[in-house]
Amino acid sequence: MSSEEKTVRLRGKDGGAIEVSKKAIVAASATIRGKIDEGPAGGVVELPNVTAATLSRVVEYVNKHFGSVGAAPPDDDASFFAPNDDDPLARFDDDFVSVDNDTLIDLIEAATYLDIEKLLDLTCEAVAEQMRGRALDEIRRKFGIVNDYTKEEEEEVRRENSWAFD
Repeated sequence: MSSEEKTVRLRGKDGGAIEVSKKAIVAASATIRGKIDEGPAGGVVELPNVTAATLSRVVEYVNKHFGSVGAAPPDDDASFFAPNDDDPLARFDDDFVSVDNDTLIDLIEAATYLDIEKLLDLTCEAVAEQMRGRALDEIRRKFGIVNDYTKEEEEEVRRENSWAFD
Protein backbone atom coordinates (compact mmCIF):
# COMPACT_ATOMS: atom_id res chain seq x y z
CA MET A 1 0.00 0.00 0.00
CA SER A 2 1.49 3.37 -0.97
CA SER A 3 1.76 6.20 1.54
CA GLU A 4 -1.01 8.12 -0.18
CA GLU A 5 -3.34 5.12 0.25
CA LYS A 6 -2.47 4.99 3.96
CA THR A 7 -3.61 8.55 4.62
CA VAL A 8 -6.46 10.75 3.57
CA ARG A 9 -6.63 14.52 3.42
CA LEU A 10 -9.59 16.20 5.11
CA ARG A 11 -10.52 19.80 4.37
CA GLY A 12 -12.63 21.86 6.75
CA LYS A 13 -15.17 24.50 5.80
CA ASP A 14 -12.60 27.27 6.24
CA GLY A 15 -10.21 25.66 3.74
CA GLY A 16 -7.72 24.30 6.27
CA ALA A 17 -6.70 20.71 5.60
CA ILE A 18 -5.21 17.93 7.68
CA GLU A 19 -3.73 14.54 6.84
CA VAL A 20 -4.99 11.54 8.85
CA SER A 21 -4.56 7.78 8.88
CA LYS A 22 -7.14 6.39 6.49
CA LYS A 23 -7.51 3.21 8.54
CA ALA A 24 -8.17 5.14 11.76
CA ILE A 25 -10.59 7.71 10.32
CA VAL A 26 -12.57 5.06 8.43
CA ALA A 27 -12.88 3.02 11.65
CA ALA A 28 -14.02 6.11 13.57
CA SER A 29 -16.33 8.00 11.21
CA ALA A 30 -19.20 6.60 9.17
CA THR A 31 -19.54 9.95 7.41
CA ILE A 32 -15.94 10.04 6.22
CA ARG A 33 -16.05 6.32 5.36
CA GLY A 34 -19.01 7.07 3.06
CA LYS A 35 -17.28 10.06 1.46
CA ILE A 36 -14.14 7.98 0.81
CA ASP A 37 -16.26 5.20 -0.72
CA GLU A 38 -17.78 7.79 -3.07
CA GLY A 39 -14.27 8.73 -4.22
CA PRO A 40 -13.49 12.25 -3.03
CA ALA A 41 -12.69 14.79 -5.76
CA GLY A 42 -8.96 15.39 -5.99
CA GLY A 43 -8.37 12.89 -3.20
CA VAL A 44 -9.52 15.41 -0.58
CA VAL A 45 -12.54 14.77 1.62
CA GLU A 46 -14.49 18.02 1.94
CA LEU A 47 -16.15 18.56 5.31
CA PRO A 48 -18.32 21.68 4.95
CA ASN A 49 -19.67 21.56 8.52
CA VAL A 50 -16.39 21.44 10.47
CA THR A 51 -13.63 24.06 10.81
CA ALA A 52 -10.00 23.05 10.40
CA ALA A 53 -9.31 23.83 14.07
CA THR A 54 -12.11 21.54 15.24
CA LEU A 55 -11.09 18.94 12.67
CA SER A 56 -7.58 18.99 14.11
CA ARG A 57 -8.98 18.21 17.57
CA VAL A 58 -11.17 15.43 16.14
CA VAL A 59 -8.14 13.91 14.40
CA GLU A 60 -6.23 14.06 17.70
CA TYR A 61 -9.04 12.07 19.33
CA VAL A 62 -9.27 9.61 16.42
CA ASN A 63 -5.51 9.01 16.42
CA LYS A 64 -5.55 8.30 20.16
CA HIS A 65 -8.61 6.04 20.15
CA PHE A 66 -8.42 4.40 16.74
CA GLY A 67 -4.88 5.05 15.48
CA SER A 68 -2.91 2.20 16.96
CA VAL A 69 -5.26 -0.60 16.00
CA GLY A 70 -7.39 1.01 13.31
CA ALA A 71 -10.54 -0.29 14.93
CA ALA A 72 -13.02 1.01 17.43
CA PRO A 73 -12.22 0.44 21.09
CA PRO A 74 -14.31 -2.19 22.86
CA ASP A 75 -17.84 -1.03 23.49
CA ASP A 76 -17.53 -1.10 27.25
CA ASP A 77 -19.97 1.39 28.74
CA ALA A 78 -18.80 0.54 32.25
CA SER A 79 -15.30 1.80 31.52
CA PHE A 80 -16.67 4.88 29.75
CA PHE A 81 -18.87 6.00 32.62
CA ALA A 82 -16.46 5.00 35.41
CA PRO A 83 -12.99 5.56 33.92
CA ASN A 84 -9.95 4.21 35.71
CA ASP A 85 -7.58 7.01 36.76
CA ASP A 86 -4.63 4.75 35.97
CA ASP A 87 -5.83 4.31 32.40
CA PRO A 88 -3.87 6.61 30.05
CA LEU A 89 -6.82 6.74 27.63
CA ALA A 90 -9.16 7.89 30.41
CA ARG A 91 -6.65 10.60 31.38
CA PHE A 92 -6.39 11.63 27.72
CA ASP A 93 -10.20 11.87 27.52
CA ASP A 94 -10.38 13.99 30.69
CA ASP A 95 -7.76 16.37 29.31
CA PHE A 96 -9.37 16.35 25.86
CA VAL A 97 -12.70 17.69 27.15
CA SER A 98 -11.11 20.20 29.53
CA VAL A 99 -11.69 23.01 27.06
CA ASP A 100 -13.86 26.12 26.86
CA ASN A 101 -17.59 25.71 26.19
CA ASP A 102 -17.40 26.95 22.59
CA THR A 103 -14.77 24.34 21.73
CA LEU A 104 -16.79 21.64 23.47
CA ILE A 105 -19.93 22.57 21.52
CA ASP A 106 -17.91 22.60 18.26
CA LEU A 107 -16.64 19.09 19.09
CA ILE A 108 -20.19 17.88 19.78
CA GLU A 109 -21.39 19.28 16.45
CA ALA A 110 -18.41 17.72 14.63
CA ALA A 111 -18.91 14.34 16.32
CA THR A 112 -22.57 14.42 15.31
CA TYR A 113 -21.85 15.39 11.68
CA LEU A 114 -18.96 12.93 11.35
CA ASP A 115 -20.88 10.18 13.14
CA ILE A 116 -18.19 9.41 15.72
CA GLU A 117 -20.30 7.93 18.49
CA LYS A 118 -17.59 7.56 21.17
CA LEU A 119 -16.52 11.21 20.72
CA LEU A 120 -20.15 12.33 20.89
CA ASP A 121 -20.66 10.34 24.10
CA LEU A 122 -17.51 11.79 25.65
CA THR A 123 -18.30 15.41 24.81
CA CYS A 124 -21.97 15.21 25.81
CA GLU A 125 -20.98 13.61 29.11
CA ALA A 126 -18.57 16.54 29.68
CA VAL A 127 -21.39 19.05 29.14
CA ALA A 128 -23.72 17.05 31.40
CA GLU A 129 -21.02 17.02 34.08
CA GLN A 130 -20.80 20.83 33.87
CA MET A 131 -24.55 21.04 34.51
CA ARG A 132 -24.78 18.44 37.26
CA GLY A 133 -25.75 19.95 40.62
CA ARG A 134 -26.05 23.49 39.30
CA ALA A 135 -29.04 25.80 39.58
CA LEU A 136 -30.99 26.63 36.43
CA ASP A 137 -29.86 30.27 36.45
CA GLU A 138 -26.23 29.20 36.81
CA ILE A 139 -26.53 26.84 33.82
CA ARG A 140 -28.14 29.60 31.75
CA ARG A 141 -25.27 31.98 32.56
CA LYS A 142 -22.58 29.37 31.88
CA PHE A 143 -23.96 28.42 28.47
CA GLY A 144 -25.36 31.81 27.44
CA ILE A 145 -28.95 30.56 27.37
CA VAL A 146 -31.61 33.26 27.31
CA ASN A 147 -34.79 32.47 29.21
CA ASP A 148 -37.55 33.28 26.73
CA TYR A 149 -40.35 31.78 28.82
CA THR A 150 -42.92 33.99 30.49
CA LYS A 151 -43.30 33.50 34.24
CA GLU A 152 -46.52 31.56 33.60
CA GLU A 153 -44.90 29.28 30.98
CA GLU A 154 -41.97 28.57 33.27
CA GLU A 155 -44.31 27.69 36.16
CA GLU A 156 -46.25 25.33 33.87
CA VAL A 157 -43.05 23.57 32.77
CA ARG A 158 -41.96 23.24 36.40
CA ARG A 159 -45.37 21.76 37.31
CA GLU A 160 -45.36 19.29 34.40
CA ASN A 161 -41.78 18.24 35.12
CA SER A 162 -41.68 18.57 38.90
CA TRP A 163 -39.54 15.43 39.18
CA ALA A 164 -36.66 17.27 37.46
CA PHE A 165 -36.70 20.20 39.88
CA ASP A 166 -36.61 18.28 43.17
